[in-house]
Amino acid sequence: MKRKKVSKKPEKKSRGKRSPLIQVQKRSFVGGLLAVAAFAFCAAFAFWGMGVLFAPLFLFVGSMKLNLPRIRWNYLVNLLWGLAVVVLTSIMPNAMVSTWPQDMGWHGILNALCVTIVCGVILILTARFKLSVAITAILLTILSIANGLVYQFRGNELTPMDFRSAGTALNVASQYRIEEYTATMVYVLCLMVLLLFMAFALPSFPMQKRNRRLVSVTWVLAMSVVLYFGSGGIAIRNWTNYGTKYNGYYLNFYLGVRDSIVKEPDRYDPDTVEDMAQDYAAGETAAEEQDLPNIIVIMNESWADFSILGELYTNQEVTPFLNGLKTNTIRGHALASIYGANTANSEFEFLFGDTMAFLPEGCVPYQQYVQEDMYALPWLMQSLGYSSQATHPYYANGWSRNRIYPYLGFSESTFMDAYPNEDILREYITDQEMFEYIVDKVKNKESDQPMFLFGITMQNHGGYTYKGPNYNQTIWLSPGRYSKRYEKAEQYLTCLHETDSAVQYLLRELRFFKEDTIVVMFGDHLPSLGNEFYEDLYDKEFETLDEEVLRYTIPFFIWANFDIEEQQVEGTSINYLSRYVLETAGIQLPPYYQFLKEMEEYIPALSAKGYYSKSQGCYQDLDKAEGEEAEWLNKYAILQYNNLFDEKNRNETFFKQYLPGNEE
Repeated sequence: MKRKKVSKKPEKKSRGKRSPLIQVQKRSFVGGLLAVAAFAFCAAFAFWGMGVLFAPLFLFVGSMKLNLPRIRWNYLVNLLWGLAVVVLTSIMPNAMVSTWPQDMGWHGILNALCVTIVCGVILILTARFKLSVAITAILLTILSIANGLVYQFRGNELTPMDFRSAGTALNVASQYRIEEYTATMVYVLCLMVLLLFMAFALPSFPMQKRNRRLVSVTWVLAMSVVLYFGSGGIAIRNWTNYGTKYNGYYLNFYLGVRDSIVKEPDRYDPDTVEDMAQDYAAGETAAEEQDLPNIIVIMNESWADFSILGELYTNQEVTPFLNGLKTNTIRGHALASIYGANTANSEFEFLFGDTMAFLPEGCVPYQQYVQEDMYALPWLMQSLGYSSQATHPYYANGWSRNRIYPYLGFSESTFMDAYPNEDILREYITDQEMFEYIVDKVKNKESDQPMFLFGITMQNHGGYTYKGPNYNQTIWLSPGRYSKRYEKAEQYLTCLHETDSAVQYLLRELRFFKEDTIVVMFGDHLPSLGNEFYEDLYDKEFETLDEEVLRYTIPFFIWANFDIEEQQVEGTSINYLSRYVLETAGIQLPPYYQFLKEMEEYIPALSAKGYYSKSQGCYQDLDKAEGEEAEWLNKYAILQYNNLFDEKNRNETFFKQYLPGNEE
């Protein structure tokens, strides 16, 4: 009988002492303080409704304690809430830049993995689950807020390279207007509710500290491998808030770190660069100042010459003036590294004389690598006595140009606010208005100093689906010549027809100008009009690399209002074009351009798509280069690396002497 009593009494005792599932904390005043703080925070920005909503939630989570009867429930609830924090943290950056993620699939998973990897690293250090989740969420929330501040200030997102510039956050803090970000506040408060719930309401995570660290190490290693290989084919997005919108901010940030790491070329050594410099050091003088002409360079948005693909049948000739331009003109075609987008990379290749072939696929050097004064064509022109200016009739923050241009040597940069904004085609300032602006700048210079002006048009930018009052179609594709009607192509060709008239105006105005003047124009890339149109025009699919590079081939011309030798350049690439410009201007080539000229004899064209092999008589991938071709490609990679990435050992002869503070 005693045994029966002993067995029954503990059972009744345990049942009688079972704690309730939800219990009021002894220090419930904490919840009250948090509720008051939340309401006051919302009220400070006149978000009264939000304060009424979140104050009781803060009161609840700060005052209650959750008691779970079984350990496995403890695991489950902790992990579920940790997952909720990860998900909310993952989409936090979208709230900060006012955009909803476009890919909630694989990109969304990779963003969540980025958050969990950070959390795993912190858990390895602290061995405390709730604390690690809270620290991760707080740190990434701060990063998200900083990204929102930077985006509001300059129109581009915060990148890993920005952390090389001290004081970025402080410089933009005064520009932040929180009243524009109601969604941001909602997400921040929601996240804080979750974090406080974890801190105040949940029981401790039951796993032993040693096991927590072991699991964390395993998770971090495994997920890092998944992230590395899973993001291999994903390109970084650096235009406005596209990184957050299309990739997700944390994934895009990781891609920025990945692409910022550029390996040294084979046999790279500063002494090797110096040895190369000795071969080109002689004769690095310029023409006499009075012989220097003005140089106007126009990178024309999406300018294409479809004749290299096939005959274009339209109701009228699209570019009659450009097609007939021959007198005092050098013209031809050049290989670009991009198709349909990423204008800044063609700009980079022209201004630096460098190539995207040696850089990570999908990167944008302007925004990832240019964080200080770097040798580029504008610095060279300044050293020769030119005033280096840039103009673009669109937003200043596009591709961070307002930040980058001073690093390249442009002493003056103007953007759309400098234009009358009276002549609009579709949604963009026309080439005509831009060229009128350029003519006025050249003809009304304040001094006799020659001008180097680099301009980027906007008129022909995609997409080509505009319907509205600022468009009158003048070009139609001939019916029956193609498998279907291509309305996008017709809108593009109508815009290009207007460009033809604008170029005619520009050259007519400068033809009898009293000062010698050179006008250079090249396309940045072909327009994105869909594979079907290009294959219809080409009359077949693009199967080989030789065929594929046709969609990466842009037209160019160099025209002068004085006598120059007319020339047809059968094939080159954008990285070589500036050499042609300097020689046309009568400027003796500096060492780097001497090198480029000699290299062009061995490697006539080079881009991210590949290079033209004279020995094989076709285009091929860089890794297939052999013999002399491989040697020249390696030399080029060494010089480019020295300028872009080895600031400490940047070569004096090739680059450093032209930068401010290093002039002779």
